[in-house]
Formats: sequence, structure tokens, C-alpha cells
Amino acid sequence: AVLSFAGAYAAGGDTLVQWLSLMLGAALPMWWLEFRGVAASVATLDRKQVLLGVATIAALQSVILTLQMELGGRTGGAVAQVLPVLLCGGSVLLMLAILRPELLGETVPATGRAAFSLLRGRSMANDERLAVLGWGVKCFFLPLMLAWSWNWIAGLEYQSPSIGLIYFYSIGISLLYAVDTAFGLIGYLSTAKCLGGEIRSVDGTISGWLSALVCYPPLSALVVDTWLIARNANHWQDWLESSGVVSGLWAGCILLLTGIYTWSTVAFGPRFSNLTHRGIITHGPYRWSKHPAYISKNLSWWLISVPFLSTSGVWPAFLSCLAMLAINAVYWVRARTEERHLRHDPVYCQYSPWVRKHGLIAKIWPNAD
Repeated sequence: AVLSFAGAYAAGGDTLVQWLSLMLGAALPMWWLEFRGVAASVATLDRKQVLLGVATIAALQSVILTLQMELGGRTGGAVAQVLPVLLCGGSVLLMLAILRPELLGETVPATGRAAFSLLRGRSMANDERLAVLGWGVKCFFLPLMLAWSWNWIAGLEYQSPSIGLIYFYSIGISLLYAVDTAFGLIGYLSTAKCLGGEIRSVDGTISGWLSALVCYPPLSALVVDTWLIARNANHWQDWLESSGVVSGLWAGCILLLTGIYTWSTVAFGPRFSNLTHRGIITHGPYRWSKHPAYISKNLSWWLISVPFLSTSGVWPAFLSCLAMLAINAVYWVRARTEERHLRHDPVYCQYSPWVRKHGLIAKIWPNAD
């Protein structure tokens, strides 16, 4: 992925060429390596269920996009620029529903059956509930990953060429987050059984959904970016010189933590997704911790926003630190809800005590338990 993007970037390709190079360079090798034969379903499809499923998914996507654009601030409003892509994707989905519904898998007709059940005042069956929640997750996160991956690549065009520390730091951050969001997007696109990325379960708890959604627009704009605005009040570059040993080490630590965060996403391969169980990941940084992405991301935020420094005195710095700790607490809740969701998987039941005993924290703090 990085090599294909670097080739396009070095060749002077525009943003579209660079973005496609990154996406295809990441997706095609993964899909080729993960592809497996799956027995074709012999069940007869009800075309009405399939079409109603497509209509339900379209309605769900429309509502989510409206909320993100209207209430999500700048980060949520970014989805507006990918509306043409989403419309094309919806058109393809509709054409397949009409011409080749068997290619859509089981979740689209299950979503249609769920809509029929709700219209008739009946409870949804387990497979219907799983399909609706799964499509809800995809409709919420896929447009964000699509827009953000594009924006990180497009932002490289506006980086003023230089040989200074800040230039290399900015380029590094942009590339790392571009890779992170690209692999996230691929994860939401790769839920087919033939790729081993099918959704096995979705967190059905309010605490699980709320702690996850509050970190993304539109809720992040209403909570994190307003009530906890102190996190963005400072920036490390305002306090440290743009050259010298200290600033170099500080920037290096931020890039290292962001690299671990991106590595955590890449380790999922085609199985990355919030709020869902699509397989237990035990390699890469997950060899050392159950939550390397959350730990590295939150530590990087402390270094980026330096809430402990303030020109207004100790009290504002203390309040800024409390605000950052509140954000850290949100991710702590996310981690706990994810563990609760996955503990029904026997593989996770083996992995969790193993990493607690052999992981990085155990090596640093042997008596942590």
C-alpha cells in the first residue's frame, strides 16, 4: 500500500491517483490472501425482501448522513464531498438487487425481513437484528472513513515543501492517518464470508454504542469538541521550538505513538470494524496489549495538546488535564464494553488471560494483577 502510494506521489499523480493507489495497494493483496471458497446458498430469495432491505439501508444511510452533515461540524461535514461515491454505490446495490440478488449475500434480505417484522409489529429474529445492526455500523462509519482517507491524502498537496522538522512531522502524521483510515474503509467494505470478514455479532448494549459513537461525529461535535474543547486548546508546537533536540524527540514520540495506532488498524486486515465481532486479532501490537490503538492514541493526544501547560496559570492547566482525562475515560469505557462483547468467544477467553500474563504491562509491572 505504502509503495504503491509512494510511486503515485513521486510520479506527481493528482489526489485521485494517489488515493486509488493507496486503496488498491492495500485492498487487493489482502483480498487475494484472505479469499476462500464459500459454499453457495441454496435458499430461495424473496425479491420483495431484498428490495425492502435495500430501501431500508438507503433510508438508514440518508438519516445518518444528514445528522453527520448537519450536526457533525467540520469533521462530520466532510462526508458531503463523498456523496457522489455513496450514490453510485447505492445505485450498484439497487441494480444487483434487481438483476442478481443472490450476489448480495444474506444480510440484505435479512434487513428486509426485519423491516417487514417491524411494520407488522413483530419482534426481529436474531439474524434480522444482526443484519440491521451490522448495516447500521457500516452506514455510520464507512462514509467517515471514505471522506477522511481522501482528506488526509488531499492535505499533502498543501504541505509547503521544506526540509524542516515540522514539515517531516506533518507529512508523517498525514501519511499515518491516511493509511489508518484507508484500512478502516477497507474493513467496512470487506464483510463478505469469502474474505473471512463476516460480522459474527454486534454489540447490542447502550453503553457500547454510546461510548463508541461519542468519539465520532455528530456526537463528537456535540460533546468532545465542545464540552471537552480544552483538549484542542494548545498544541505542542506553540511551546517547543521548531528545531532542536527537544522538539525532535517530542515529534518523534508523537509519530511513534501514531505509528503504533496505525499498525493496530492494519493488523486487523479486512476485519477492522467498530462495535462488531469479526474475529480475534492476536498478532502485531495485539501480541503485547488488548488495546494498543486506544493506549497509543490517547498518549499521543497528551503529547500533541500538552494540556498540562498553560500561560494562564495552574488552575486552567488542571482543568485542561481533567478534560483530557475525561476523554481517556471514554476510551476506557469503550475498551471495557469491547471486552464484554468478545468474552463469549472461546478464542478471546484464551487470549485475554494470556496477554494479561505475557503482555507489555505484565513485563513492565509484573504484579499488576
